[in-house]
Amino acid sequence: MIRRTTLKKITPVLLFLLFLFDAHVTQLATNLMNNTYVANAHLALLVLLIVSRVVNERFLLGTALVLGILYDLYYIGVVGIYAVIFPLLVMLFYLFRKTIQQNILTLFFTIIISVTLFESISLLLQTIFGLTGISSDFFVPRYLGPTLLFNILIFVILIFPLEKILIGPEELEV
Repeated sequence: MIRRTTLKKITPVLLFLLFLFDAHVTQLATNLMNNTYVANAHLALLVLLIVSRVVNERFLLGTALVLGILYDLYYIGVVGIYAVIFPLLVMLFYLFRKTIQQNILTLFFTIIISVTLFESISLLLQTIFGLTGISSDFFVPRYLGPTLLFNILIFVILIFPLEKILIGPEELEV
């Protein structure tokens, strides 16, 4: 288990490294499926969800904004799309935390909702700005479906180890 003060200090670096790792895992999964399906990994979102249970909202919103800007610059070159999506997801995590009892089942559905929102909003905004032209015939069956399936698998495999490492048995606010 990582101490709360240490967790707050390493969260931005951990999330940044996970964004980079997500890109490599996504590329590997896409290559394994012969570029027919795209399964986008969202390990960073899973860690963001877990960390949101113990780190205060203001700190995590700022971290999500900065990482969203870096994500924008690195992946698409237009600042604003992911700089909006990541803080919105963090606010969603805190809203769910305040209104719904937190357990494994609600975390499971939260990750499904957040991955769906992440992919749908990013596609919508990229289409509005003319950065992409993906049809719904490709998006749902070949991108969103495999992405959700892949992230469900990641959740099932990693939720208990990540919770044990990141937050331990108690859930105290930093």
